[in-house]
Amino acid sequence: MPRNAQRTGLTAIWAALHTTQYGMAITGLNGISDAVTCSADSGHIGIHSVASGWLKPCVKMTPAQFGLVVSIFTMGGLAGCLLSDLVTRSFGRIGTLRTSALTILIGSIAVGLANSVPSMIFGRILVGVGCGLATVTVPLFLAEIAPPAIKKSLGIMNQLFIVFGMLIAQSLSFPWAKPMVWRYVLAVSIVVAVLQLIGSLFVKPVVKKTQVRGGDEEAALLPGETVKPLNIKELLTSKDSKIRRGLLVVVVTQLAQQLCGVSPVMYFSTRILKPVFGGNSKLIAILIIVFKIPLTIVPAFLIERLGSRPILLFSAAVMSLASLLLAYGLNADSGPACVTAVFSFVAAFSVGLGPVTWVVLSEVMPHEATTAAGAIGIGLNWTSNFIMGSSFLPLQQLLSGGKQNGEGNIFYLICGMCVLVFVAMRASYAVYDRVAI
Repeated sequence: MPRNAQRTGLTAIWAALHTTQYGMAITGLNGISDAVTCSADSGHIGIHSVASGWLKPCVKMTPAQFGLVVSIFTMGGLAGCLLSDLVTRSFGRIGTLRTSALTILIGSIAVGLANSVPSMIFGRILVGVGCGLATVTVPLFLAEIAPPAIKKSLGIMNQLFIVFGMLIAQSLSFPWAKPMVWRYVLAVSIVVAVLQLIGSLFVKPVVKKTQVRGGDEEAALLPGETVKPLNIKELLTSKDSKIRRGLLVVVVTQLAQQLCGVSPVMYFSTRILKPVFGGNSKLIAILIIVFKIPLTIVPAFLIERLGSRPILLFSAAVMSLASLLLAYGLNADSGPACVTAVFSFVAAFSVGLGPVTWVVLSEVMPHEATTAAGAIGIGLNWTSNFIMGSSFLPLQQLLSGGKQNGEGNIFYLICGMCVLVFVAMRASYAVYDRVAI
């Protein structure tokens, strides 16, 4: 393998590891929820169920409080997205990823040592800030270091490493879903963050340097080699029709990724499936993530041939049908229907709205506008992520009317949202085509 290709590959893996932390944050508390919240279902009474020094074995909280702790990291993610433009301008892409790793390190320590709900919220917000910086920066970083022939395919690494992170965190719930021991899950995030910081010392720009920013060694890793990058205000006030219509596509596709309901499914998959599958719900949750891995690679072979648009539209259409089937399965207590629906839902997301959304940014926006557009689009992604995650459990309870055979009703609503997403994406691309010709 040529030396430059090897260095590019290692650099891409180092960058994508930052989104592994995002995946771990998504499912990190899912499988260990009973142990974290002092639920009677956690069992495992023994040596680890008593306080160790000043640390409590668990943090007592209601389901609503736990839902807030799980989803609040998206508000930190929003802050990270909005700060990404400023941080990138100040420190470059590599410096931004260092900042991401350091913030996640501190946040993971705070959650791992938490004895109260406020402490967990504080730590989760910090983790979110780091993840927000990473979700904006990593797709652009990968797009900039990739050879033109595999630029879109390499961008798929972003979602693939998110899935790896989800698998790691969910797997850790099997040995560590016990009082006190659940804190070890956070220790893994701490170790990964330390490795990222060490790795950043050996990462160097792999593209041609420029003098755009007065000799900055990372100038080539900032938008615009010959054009000054736009800030958010300049982007929003731009009169360039390509920029404005490209931004519309970015905003719609980023919102679409969350409004189809994938975040609640991944945050609370164990709780969603527990009424139907009981103790096997945790196993099914991890099988869902394992199922996602090969499917996430599929777009790498399709996107260069088909383009982003048909893949995204196909994904939204299948997710709407799967949501309809899941609503029926949960209400009818039908295991086969639930399994078919969940795996179809995850499959459709994994080949479309999951990985391909991250490629759209560099595909439709001029180079000088990618960072600012990414901050806006992905900021909206995090906002809708928080809304979907924090409202899911209360809304599910409300729509069910307190009856177990009504817990699937919320997926009728998600089905309708997927249909709206399909229409919105198709319309935004039609508008973009007017200036893309």
